[in-house]
Amino acid sequence: MDFTERLELYKEGGMIDDKAVEDVNAIIKMFKDEYGVELQEENADTFIAHICAAYSRNVTKEEVEALPDVVKNELMRLDTYEQSLEILNRLVEVTQNPLNQVEKDYALLHINNLIARFKGENNWNK
Repeated sequence: MDFTERLELYKEGGMIDDKAVEDVNAIIKMFKDEYGVELQEENADTFIAHICAAYSRNVTKEEVEALPDVVKNELMRLDTYEQSLEILNRLVEVTQNPLNQVEKDYALLHINNLIARFKGENNWNK
C-alpha cells in the first residue's frame, strides 16, 4: 500500500503541510527512479514516519536527542554506509524541507535499515 492515506492523516492532524507531502512523494519517487525500489507502508513506514516528524519538528523547533556516538560509529563501519550517505545527499537535493544534522543522522540510520531490508528480500540491485 502506498503512503497516500498516511500522509493525508498527518496533514489533517496538522503534523505536516503540503510542502512536506511533496517532499515525501519526491523521496518515494527518487527511491523508485534511482534505486529501483518502491517505498510502501509495508517496507518503509518507520522511515517515512521519521521524515514526516522531522519536517514537523522544523516548524515547531522541537529538538530530538542526538544519535549516540556508539551508534554513529557502528553505522559508519557498515558496508552500506557510503551508499546510505549518497542516498541521504540525494534526498536532501530532491526535497525543499531542510534537515538538521541530528535528523540527517537518524535518516541515515533508517536508510541503512531500508537497504538491509531490501537486500534481504533480494530487491536491492545497486
